[in-house]
Amino acid sequence: MTNQKETQEKKPVLRVRDLHVSFASEAGVVRAVRGVNFDLYRGKTLGIVGESGSGKSVTSMAIMGLLDKNASVKGSVRYRGEELLDKDDLAMSKIRGKGIAMVFQDPLSALTPVFSIGDQIKEALTIHNPGMSAEQIHDRSIELMNLVGIPEPEKRLTAFPHQFSGGMRQRVMIAMAIANDPDVIIADEPTTALDVTIQAQILEVLKKAQRETGAAVIFITHDLGVIAGMADDIIVMYAGRPVEYADVDSIFAHPAMPYTMGLLGAVPRSDRGSDKRLVPIPGSPVNLADLPQGCPFAPRCPMATDACRHEEPELKPISGLEGQLAACLRADEIASKGLTFHDVYQVDDRTPSKFAHIPRSQRRKVLELKDVCKTFPVTSGGFFRRNVGKVHAVDGVSFDVCEGETVALVGESGSGKSTTLTQVMNFTEPESGSITVLGTTLSKKHMSREKRRELRAQVQYVFQDPMSSLDPRLPIYDVLAEPLKAQHKSREEIRQRIGELMRLVELNPDQVDRFPTQFSGGQRQRIAIARALAVNPKLVLLDEPVSALDVSIQAGVINLLEDLQNKLGVAYLFVAHNLSVVRHISSRIAVMYLGRLVEVGDTDDVFDHPLHPYTKALMSAVPVPDPQRERSRQRVVLQGELPSATETFAGCPFVGRCPLMPTLTKEQQARCMGERPSMRVSNEASRGDGHTVACHFA
Repeated sequence: MTNQKETQEKKPVLRVRDLHVSFASEAGVVRAVRGVNFDLYRGKTLGIVGESGSGKSVTSMAIMGLLDKNASVKGSVRYRGEELLDKDDLAMSKIRGKGIAMVFQDPLSALTPVFSIGDQIKEALTIHNPGMSAEQIHDRSIELMNLVGIPEPEKRLTAFPHQFSGGMRQRVMIAMAIANDPDVIIADEPTTALDVTIQAQILEVLKKAQRETGAAVIFITHDLGVIAGMADDIIVMYAGRPVEYADVDSIFAHPAMPYTMGLLGAVPRSDRGSDKRLVPIPGSPVNLADLPQGCPFAPRCPMATDACRHEEPELKPISGLEGQLAACLRADEIASKGLTFHDVYQVDDRTPSKFAHIPRSQRRKVLELKDVCKTFPVTSGGFFRRNVGKVHAVDGVSFDVCEGETVALVGESGSGKSTTLTQVMNFTEPESGSITVLGTTLSKKHMSREKRRELRAQVQYVFQDPMSSLDPRLPIYDVLAEPLKAQHKSREEIRQRIGELMRLVELNPDQVDRFPTQFSGGQRQRIAIARALAVNPKLVLLDEPVSALDVSIQAGVINLLEDLQNKLGVAYLFVAHNLSVVRHISSRIAVMYLGRLVEVGDTDDVFDHPLHPYTKALMSAVPVPDPQRERSRQRVVLQGELPSATETFAGCPFVGRCPLMPTLTKEQQARCMGERPSMRVSNEASRGDGHTVACHFA
C-alpha cells in the first residue's frame, strides 16, 4: 500500500497538454489560450503570471469546465489520468469541489447573497457527501471555519455574505474550496482587492489549507511579490501562451525572456529605497483577434530583430540554465551574457527636482491639517429615521504637505484615507479643526466665490478609476478643455494648452478627437492626470491612481508622476494600499488607523524603523519580489478584523489587535485601554524631519 501511494504521489495529479481556447467575436476569432502545457503534483504550487488578457484566468476556467458555449476548447486536461475535456457539465460537477476546487477573485460575486454562510458550506459538503448527517455537517462546518481563522464560527454560520468583510468572505471561499479535501485548488487572483494585512492573512490561510489537504495549488496573480512567497514553479504567459517556465528561484534570479525581465523591472520594492526609475514595458498587449506575424511580444521588445517579426519562437530549453524554458530567439544570448532588465530596458535617470537642495523646513506649506474631524450619522428606523450613533471617519488628524513632495496616506480600508482627501477637496470648513490651503484657511464665512475658484485651480484630484471620472460622451479635447473653460481661458489658449498637456503625459496630441473608450487603462489614467494638471495646480490629490493597472502600465504612470513633480514642483497627497508603490514614490508617510494617525515620518525612516505595532504589521505584510528573502522573513500577522468606526474607545483603538499587548504588564495594558496615546516625537529612529508616533510603549 505504501509503495502504491508513493507511486501515485510521483505522478502528476493534473496534466495539461497543448491546451487551446478560442472565442468567436465580431472582430474575428479571439485566440485566448494557445498551447499551454504543464504537470501539477500534489503539495506543489504552480504560479501563473502575466498582464491582463494574457490567458491566465481562461486557462483555469477551461480546466474547471466553466467556459460558456461560445468557447472552443482543444487539447487535453487529465485529472488523475482521466480526460476532463470530454466530460459534459453534469460529469464535471462531480469533480468540481471534490477533486478540483476554485477560489475566485471576487468572493462577493461568488457567494450567493440570499443564503447564509452555513447553508453555502453545507451545500459544498452535501453535494459530494450525500450520506452526511446534519450533526456531521455542522461539526465539519465549524471545523472549516476554525481552520481558516474565522472567530465565533457557531455564530457566523448564520450570517450572510454582506455581513462579512472582504477578507472574511475570501476565508469562507477557501473554507468551501477545502471542504472535501480536494487534490487541486485553483486560486484566481485571491488577494487582488484586499488590504496588505488581510492579504497576508489570506496567504497564510492558503498555505495552511494546502498543508492540511496536501493539495496541489495553481496560483494566478499579477503580483510578483506574492508569487515569490507562494510558488514552487512559475509559468509566465503573454498573448495566450507560456513564454517562460522555471522554478521560482530561477525566474527571479536570471529571467531569460525580455517580457519576464520587464515584469520584474516594473515592480517597486518595499524592502529598500530606490533612486532609479521603474521599467515600464512600452506599448500595450496585442489584440488576440489579430495577432502579428512572428513573436507577439516583438512590437514591445527592445531586443527584437527582423527574425523575431517573422518567426514565433517555441518554448524550449535555455543553454546553461537547467530546467528553464523560454520562448525567445535571443534567450541563449541573454543567459550567456547575464543580462538584467536594466541592460535590456534602457530607462532614463530621474529628472532632478527643483526642490532637491531645499530643506523641507524652508519650503512653503501647500496644505496643512490641524485636528481635523469628520463624523457621519448612523440612522435607524423606517419613515421616521433617528440617529443611533456616529461613524468617526476622521478623528483629530494633523499633518502638512510642502512644495515638491509626496505625502502618502496609508492604512487598511476604512481607516479614513479617502475621507481625508474629500475633506480637503470639499473646500468647506471641517466639522472641527482647520484646513489651510496655500496659506488660506478654509472657512464658509471668510471665503469669497472668487477666492474659492482660485483655490480650486490650485488643488486638483485624480480618481482611482479613470473611466468613471472621464465623460465617455466627450472627446479628449473637450475633457481637457473643461477645467480651462472654468478658468475663462480663451479658445487659442485652450488649444495650445491641450497640445502641451498631451505631450506632457506622453500621448500623441493628434489623438484628442478620440473618446475615452478608445484608449487603454493606462492611457486613460494619463489623460486624467493631464486634466488635473491643466490649470497648473500646486497640489494634486491622488486616490489609488495605479491600483487598477497592470504592473507594467503602473510603472509608466509612476514614472510619469515622478517626472511631472520634478519638472513642475507640484505636491502630491497620495492614497494607496500598495506599500511597495508608496515606498518608491513618496517622501513622507502618514499611517492611519480607524480615522487616527498613528505614525508620521520620512518614508525610508518609517519603512526601515517602524515604531507603532500597527505600522510594523503593515510593513511586514508587504510581499517582496525575492523568493529567498520571502522564505526567511518574519511576518507580524494581525489577528481579527478592523473594528467598526462606530465604536468609541477611551484608549488606543488598536488594543484588540495589538501584538505588543500580551508582552505588557497589567498596569501598562490598563493604560493602553484607558488613555488615548498622543502623537509624540520619537528619539529612537528619527533621522528626518520629525518621526512621530502615537503609542505609549513604541
